[in-house]
Amino acid sequence: MPSGLRVASVAQCGGMCSVGVVLESGARNEGNHKKGVAHFMEKLSFSSTAKFESQEHIVSALEPYGGMYESLHFRDVGVYTISCLPDGLETATEILSQALIHGKFSDSEIEAARESIACELEMFKLGADQEPIVTDCVHHAAYAGKSIGRFKICPLESLTEISRSDIMSFYSSNFRPSRMVLVGVGVDHGDLVKFGAKYFPSDLSTGSGQDEPATVYTGGQCYRHDDTPPPMIGPQELPTLTHVSIGFESSSHQAEEYVKFCVLNTLMGGGGSFSAGGPGKGMYTRLYLQVLNRYHWVYSALALNHPYQETGLFTINASSHPNHGWDLVQVLIRQFKEMGGGINHAELERAKTQLKSTLLMNLEYRTIILEDIGRSSSQRFFQRSRF
Repeated sequence: MPSGLRVASVAQCGGMCSVGVVLESGARNEGNHKKGVAHFMEKLSFSSTAKFESQEHIVSALEPYGGMYESLHFRDVGVYTISCLPDGLETATEILSQALIHGKFSDSEIEAARESIACELEMFKLGADQEPIVTDCVHHAAYAGKSIGRFKICPLESLTEISRSDIMSFYSSNFRPSRMVLVGVGVDHGDLVKFGAKYFPSDLSTGSGQDEPATVYTGGQCYRHDDTPPPMIGPQELPTLTHVSIGFESSSHQAEEYVKFCVLNTLMGGGGSFSAGGPGKGMYTRLYLQVLNRYHWVYSALALNHPYQETGLFTINASSHPNHGWDLVQVLIRQFKEMGGGINHAELERAKTQLKSTLLMNLEYRTIILEDIGRSSSQRFFQRSRF
C-alpha cells in the first residue's frame, strides 16, 4: 500500500475472525536506543492512545463484538492480535492502528510497566524459570551482542533510567506502517484492504528509524554467576541448579534447510525430568532416552530451534546440580556429536509424524496462522516455507 503497509489474509470457516499486525521490531532494533526499551514496549502493548484513554476503553470498544486482544513479542518481531466477531473487523483494525501508531503512554502506564519488569527480574532471582535468561545469554554469545544477540530482558541498570522520551523515541522510529504486515484470518480481503488504507494512511509512513544490518553469526561464550542462595518455599529451599545452553547456527525460517532443522528439533525433543506421558509427550525422543533416563542428576534437557529472517540458532538447554556442571557439558557435547551419526528409520519416522501432527494442530489456531503469514510476508521474504 502507499504507506508501505502490507496486507495479507486467508479465508477460514468459523464464527470468529482474527486480525493482527506483525511488526518488524524488537530487541534487535535497540541499537541507537537504551537497552531494555523493547521490554517496556512489550509491557505497554494496547495502552492509552489518541482515541482510547486506557485499556478499559479498548475493552469496552471490543465488548459488543466479543473481542479480545493479545500481543506476543520476540527478539525480531511483535505480534498484535485481536479476535472478534466478523462484524467487528473495522473496530479491531482501528484499535490496532491506535495501538501501533497513535500510542500516548501515560506516566502511570510507564511506571506500571517498570514495576512489572522489576517483578520479573525479582522472580528470576527467586528461582523462577531461568529459560529466558539462558536464551538471552546464548543469543548474546552467538551474535556478539548485536542485532538479535541483544538481551531481550531489560538490564537492571537500565530499569530506572528509561524515561518516557526514550520510549517515544523507540516508538516513533520503529512503529511505522512500512515495518508492518496487516493480517486477517477468516475475513474478507477487500474489507481488510479498505480498513488498512483508512486507518494506516500514507502520511504516517515517515520515521527516522534505521533498518538493522544483516545478522552475522560469530559464536562465543557467555557466563553468569550468582551465589545468591535459593529462597525457602515451605519447609525446603528450592534446588540450586547450573543452567547450560550449547548451540550452533541453523537456518532462517525461509531457507530450504528449515524443515530439516524442525525435524531434528522434534527428534531430539526433551523436557523436564518429572514429565510424564507417552510418545505424544516426547518421552521417546533422544534427550529423554539418552540423557534424562540415563543420568539421574539431570533436571532438564530440551532442544530448541530459533529461526529468524537471516539466520537461526539450534540449541540444547539443560540443567543439573552444580556438582555435575562439567559432566552436563560433556553429555550435551556428546549429543551434538551423535547428531552427525546415524539416525535409525524408526526415530526419524516418529519425529516426522510428530512434526506433521504439530503442524496440523497449529492450523486450528487462528493466531498461529496469523503470525506465520505475517512473518512470511515480511519485507525481505515473500515465499512461505513448504513443509
